[in-house]
Amino acid sequence: MKFPKEKRESRTVVTPPPEALQRVDGGGPWGPTQFDLPDRSGSNGQTILIVVLVGVVVLLILAGLWTFAYFRFS
Repeated sequence: MKFPKEKRESRTVVTPPPEALQRVDGGGPWGPTQFDLPDRSGSNGQTILIVVLVGVVVLLILAGLWTFAYFRFS
């Protein structure tokens, strides 16, 4: 049994504020956000290095705690 597809009219749910027309910085009509991506020519090398170092430190701490618990409780 096939049912016909419902057709819905498209409508705008929200609109940007009127002052959005004068903005020229990034982030679109709602202004910049903390999630704006860096320029394509920008380098993320320092950010990647910091994230890797923090990850390595966390893994070392977890390995140390696991080793301590293993020898302490077995």
